[in-house]
Amino acid sequence: MMQPAERKILKLTSGSHFLVHLFEGAIPPLIPILVVTFETNYFTMGLIVTVFSYLFGFGALPTGFLAGRIGPRRLVTVYLLGAGVASVAVFGVNSLPAYGVLMGLVGLAASTYHPSANTLISYAVRRKGNAFGVHGITGSLGTAAVPVLTAGIASQLGWQAPHVLYGALGIALALYSLRVPEYRSAIPEAQPPADINAVSTGRSVAAFVVLIVSAAALGLAYRGVITFLPSYMGEQVRFAFLGDDAVTIGGFVATVALLSGALGQYISGKLVDRYSAEWLYLIAISVAGVFVLLMSQTTGVLLIAVTVVFALFNFSTQPMQNYLLAQYVPSRMQAAGFGIHFFMVFGVGSAAAAIAGFIADRLGLAAVFYAMTACFMVGAVMAMYLVVSARRSALP
Repeated sequence: MMQPAERKILKLTSGSHFLVHLFEGAIPPLIPILVVTFETNYFTMGLIVTVFSYLFGFGALPTGFLAGRIGPRRLVTVYLLGAGVASVAVFGVNSLPAYGVLMGLVGLAASTYHPSANTLISYAVRRKGNAFGVHGITGSLGTAAVPVLTAGIASQLGWQAPHVLYGALGIALALYSLRVPEYRSAIPEAQPPADINAVSTGRSVAAFVVLIVSAAALGLAYRGVITFLPSYMGEQVRFAFLGDDAVTIGGFVATVALLSGALGQYISGKLVDRYSAEWLYLIAISVAGVFVLLMSQTTGVLLIAVTVVFALFNFSTQPMQNYLLAQYVPSRMQAAGFGIHFFMVFGVGSAAAAIAGFIADRLGLAAVFYAMTACFMVGAVMAMYLVVSARRSALP
């Protein structure tokens, strides 16, 4: 039974996770509008996404070390207030460089979120697997909702409007966060899994390094796919009831396809408390890699169906990564571990936006998905190492 303080923390982190992916995902659905408005191209827009994503990841590194010292909940508040104010400031922007600067500030402020929120859950919630699953579901819902929300709001109120609305929500949630207690150390876990933090030091260090390399590969794939998925859907899918507006079509269809990611997070959160997280991780990466390749070969309704399966398995990897990190890293170092992890996911992964934009300008949007398949192959190799390492450690 979850305690009142745990419920309050889960409400804050879940709402903040939904919102952080609204901040993160606001640019891609606007790319067709911004390309015309500022007379630019996919590569330039990819660079702006890369700047956002790099700062989104770069700030996670010091945050992981700070969370254990000043408290993870305070850093969640910093994210909400900073990203909220910078997003509201987009209202007065009328040039692409100014827009890029503000998006960089939003990314830097939001960078404090993932390490601090995951540390807060790790510290304060006893049933970690389930909590990471619930937390992941809300993030996936934010990722799924942002294409249609952003496209719909922009079509009616202008391209600045989504940023302003998300910023206002961030400021409001920052005020709520002040009511949530702070934690600087972990509470005892109820009925901990038998293998949690039970690995040898040597294997733990090696496994952690391999895990973050796999996370970087998946971060590259995630950024490349998500940045251009709405534009790709707008090209490849047509529905009469949506008309010919590529922005609206792309946003709506991307949202429908990505909603399955929340189900993947839920199932993953349930399974990692019961079965080998290493095996689950390998299976999820492998299936996601196959289906991202199929996305490059399909159109229309079949493309939507393929993307649904891709999202289901792709987003299921996130609770698995968090669970494995909590297993491989001692409690006193988990805040720093989460910081390194999310720096690799979002910081290193940020390069994919510019690379994918370069590929899209020269070879077309479908070629982006070929390139991202290679990232999944690297992730699968790393996951196989974790499976083999876990089996060896289990031998007498």
